[in-house]
This record gives sequence, C-alpha cells and structure tokens, in this order.
Amino acid sequence: MSFSTSLHRWLLFTCMACSFLSISGQDKKGPLKVLDSISDDVLNATYHERPAKKKRDSLTDRKSSLSAYPYAYYTPETQLAFGAGGIYIFYTGDEKDLLPSQIGFGGYYTSNNQYKLSLSNAFYFFDNTLYFSVPVSYGLYVNKYWGVGDDTPERPNAAYAQRTFSTSLTAEIPLKFFTADRTGIIFDLDVTEIADRRDNELLQDETLPGYDGGSIFGIGGDLLWDSRDNIFFPNKGGYQYFKAIIYPNGMSDFNFASFEFDVRQYYSFSEDHVLAGNFYLQGVTGDTPFYKLPALGGQNRMRGYFNGRYRDNLYMMLQMEYRQYVYKRLGFVVFGGLGNVSDGILDFDMGNLKYSVGGGLRFLFNPKQKVNLRMDIGIGQEGNTGIYFGIQEAF
Repeated sequence: MSFSTSLHRWLLFTCMACSFLSISGQDKKGPLKVLDSISDDVLNATYHERPAKKKRDSLTDRKSSLSAYPYAYYTPETQLAFGAGGIYIFYTGDEKDLLPSQIGFGGYYTSNNQYKLSLSNAFYFFDNTLYFSVPVSYGLYVNKYWGVGDDTPERPNAAYAQRTFSTSLTAEIPLKFFTADRTGIIFDLDVTEIADRRDNELLQDETLPGYDGGSIFGIGGDLLWDSRDNIFFPNKGGYQYFKAIIYPNGMSDFNFASFEFDVRQYYSFSEDHVLAGNFYLQGVTGDTPFYKLPALGGQNRMRGYFNGRYRDNLYMMLQMEYRQYVYKRLGFVVFGGLGNVSDGILDFDMGNLKYSVGGGLRFLFNPKQKVNLRMDIGIGQEGNTGIYFGIQEAF
C-alpha cells in the first residue's frame, strides 16, 4: 500500500472524526499526580490485529503452539504481585491461506487482594471469510484519576480501586465499504464499580459522570485495511483500523459515543531490522464516564505515562520505534512519541505536546510465529516513568 493511499485514508477519517466531535466538553477538574513504575495493565495480551495478507506456512508446518511465562512485580498501590500470561496459536481448518487463530491469556494477584484476569482471542474460519473475537476481562485493581485536561497537576492521591467486568464481540466479513479488507459489527459491554475512592478528592464529586461506576452497552462497527507480512512482528506493510460505537440511553447508564482510528506502517532495512510508525486518534462525545475518556499513557502508546495520566474528550498521538534482533533470540527496541489530549479537535494544543522516549529488550519465545516477550522502560516529562511487561510488540 502506498504512502499516499495511507495519507488519503488518514485525511478521510480525520474529517469523519472532526465531524463526529462537536463535543460539549467536560469541566476541567483539577489537581493530582502520582509516579508509577508499572502500569495497571502490566500484562495486556490483546491480539486485536487482524492481517489481510500474510506469508503462508505450508500445511505440514501448521502445528499448534502454546507459550507462557510467569512474572512478579511490586508497586506501592498493588504491593507484591504475582502473575502469568501466554498465548495459544492454532488453525481452525486446513484451507491453504487460512490465518492463524490465537488465544491470549493473563492474570495477576497481589498481596493486598487485588486481581485481574483477561482472555483475548482472534478466530479465523472458512478461508478467512469469517473473523470474530470475544475478549473478556474481570478484576479488582488500582487505577488512577488526575482529572480532565492536558495540564492536570501532580498530586500523590490520584489512586482509586475499581471492579470491572468487560467484554465485546466483534464479527467481521469481507465487505468492501471504503474499499476496506473487512467490515464488522461490534457489541461492547462494560460493568464498572468504584470499589474504593481512597483519598482521591476528585471522586468525591457526585456530579462527575461515572462517580459511582455504571453499566454501558454499545453497538457499532469497524473497518480494516491490512497489508502486513506477519501478525506478530511485521517487517513491511501497513495497517489501518477505524471503529465507532454508540452507547444509547435505555441500554446504558450513560449516553455517549466513541470512535477510534489507528494507522501503522512498517519498513525493514534488512530482515527483522524494522522501523515502525503509528498514528492514533480516539474521541468521545456525550455523557462519558470519566474512566472511559480517551487516556494518554499505558504500555502500548506514550509509554512512560500511567494509562490515564491525562484524559479528555480527544486523544491524538504519533510514535516511532526501531526494532532489531541482535543475537539469536535476543533483540532490542528504541522508541519515541508525541501526544496530547484536548476537549475537541479545535482545542488541540500543539504547543503543549507530551513526549515519550525509551527502549526495551525482546526475547523470541515463539520463533515459528515470531512472538516476542517484551520488557520496556518509558520516560515522559515531569518525572513520569513506566516499566512494562507483555507479549507481542506495542503496535
């Protein structure tokens, strides 16, 4: 796919996003900050990517594989935590061009009785004419809220505890809307309880949407273009993904809508020496619960910031990463990114962009499918740092 084609799609959906964002902003609630070493999504085995093209394995090479690993970590909020994660890769049939299906799983438990379990998946059937996924997550864990806006101050009491069950169903077939490789329908469910506000003063405000949690159910759709040569470690090709979901009154405790646009491009100087780029745009409009506002940070975008260090109605980010294997199964990455949040597209402050830089180590623990175990260290401004463990590349 040419760069001009990718740019055309970027402009198309940016225009759609701008039209979508006649946003009535939430009040900018103030103070807070906390320095975190490991994000609450320390394990995130989400295999959302769905390639339309891939170098095919021979039928004789199609063996199922299971890869798993344990881990442990410590933060002031979770105290000592133990967990495990992994991925199971398999094929649902014998068709020559059938893509590999996968199930990712993970979970942790902490010494102060926090826990989180997640199951993510991607299934391909009938020579890739049918795709669906049903990720599920449940847990009681520490999150953080500093307020709304791109300049929320630092403060040590941003933490709170939430109990959340979430799942969604995405089913895609090869319809050609906007010449997309796949078009799908999405059903999304989230049930959240604010289990402990701790000393977070912002969560004492009963007018804050989502103050006491709530239930949301949404219906939407997505569009996918994909020309990557590998699901887990692309050397070349591109990926463009757009989705929009409406959460209407009567089906949800909150009436709002969201959209997401994700563009990725990969270039290789030689095999497995890869320069990857990623542009990401997310927005909401309506009565959005605070924990569903677009959030800057986390282990996939703007590494170095806790996921949600800055929140608002719009989040836009650009990141680059260089990846290389250096000795047998060992490799490294270096990355950098710029991003920010705002009330709306016209309010986006280019002069107040946040930066993220860092690097990480890779261990190829599934050579056949090129699945990496990763550890990244990210550094942001104003002392924000993060250490992240997971499976598969950040994007």
